[in-house]
Amino acid sequence: MEEYFSKFLAKIKLTANQRLDAKNKYSGVCKILHEHYYTNKYDGKTKLLIGSYGKKTNIRPARDIDLIFKMPDDKFEQYDNHESNGQSNLLSKIKNILGDKYPSSSIKAFGKVVVVEFSNSRHNVEVLPSFEQDDGTFKIPNSADGGSWEVWDPRNEIEKINSSDSKSNGNTRKLVRMIKKWEELCSVKIKSYQIEDFVMQFLDDNNYEFTDTQELVKDFFSFLIDEIDESQKSFAETAQKRAQKAIDYYNKNKELKAVSEWKKIFGSDFPSQGAVKSESKDNRYYSDKEEFIEEIHEVSFNDIYFVKINCYVRQDGWRTRLLRNMPFLLKRKKLEFFVESTNIPEPYSVKWKVRNYGEEALRRDDLRGQIWPDTGKRTRTENSKYMGTHYVECYIIKDNRCIAYDNITVSINNQEEADGREI
Repeated sequence: MEEYFSKFLAKIKLTANQRLDAKNKYSGVCKILHEHYYTNKYDGKTKLLIGSYGKKTNIRPARDIDLIFKMPDDKFEQYDNHESNGQSNLLSKIKNILGDKYPSSSIKAFGKVVVVEFSNSRHNVEVLPSFEQDDGTFKIPNSADGGSWEVWDPRNEIEKINSSDSKSNGNTRKLVRMIKKWEELCSVKIKSYQIEDFVMQFLDDNNYEFTDTQELVKDFFSFLIDEIDESQKSFAETAQKRAQKAIDYYNKNKELKAVSEWKKIFGSDFPSQGAVKSESKDNRYYSDKEEFIEEIHEVSFNDIYFVKINCYVRQDGWRTRLLRNMPFLLKRKKLEFFVESTNIPEPYSVKWKVRNYGEEALRRDDLRGQIWPDTGKRTRTENSKYMGTHYVECYIIKDNRCIAYDNITVSINNQEEADGREI
């Protein structure tokens, strides 16, 4: 399942164009402020990215960019000695400077920040004007309740993420990004910094020892259930159950159902089976003939409907047996796959997929993978031919949706030849 999560993480990171757009916007804002307050050329040193951009935990779609602008030290006294709410006056000053340069943008000052809402960009910029102290912390303005100064150490927060990510071999940022996407999908009320803190605590408690992403995600949701606010627990409980179900399906070779469960947690950004397999062309058993049910029908699995398939193994002079009772097959066997049981009310249609693997099938250009409609008897007849581990899948289509599927593994391990339509 790692290839799915790798593609998922790539999909929720900012694109190159989004990163460039972000850089242009925050650099432009800071350059304007720098040129107003300083005489030297702007080189980026009066800027400090904070929040998800500073911690490198940001995801798509693009969100606000949080940054500190380092005010000149000699300006602190001016606002500290102000007759009334010097902090609010500082924010108003920053707002006016930026307003002159961005007349078509909405600019707001409130709380601790000035927000520039660009009309032509996916990114807004939140500026926190601050005074850096000798120990590396910042005095930041808070315009609420008559105004006050707060001391904050954003570099310490960034360093904690860096340290955790290093100890966990990259799992900290990976997990934070995935949980942010889950939070976005289900609208659970957890702030970004809380997600980061929960992830770091979870990984620290577990000594950062995770190599399987499925287990990482499932165990984090188990952890989150006991940490999250009572009103939000049901979201984490549902996600944990779905993650466990996805793992169970995957361990039973029900990859399509596993993908369906992960999509319920992370949404459409989690890749489909077809998207992953079609890009695995470095796999020597890649077949350009392979088709995927998600590309033909909407996939909508639930716990109500099921289908179970089996296979009769026949050969003249031999007793007919069921494939699920056999550890492997010899060649020259007639295989009759059939729908053994289902609780889906008619009408519905059945489709089949046969996928070959192994050197023999590769050599004869017969890896296959097409999806075929059933002939009306809910059966599919094949013959064992190629050594290797192959599989057959059955899909139940109702109202143009795939609502159930099952698969069966076909292991063949002898050298005899056979004729006819083969597997």
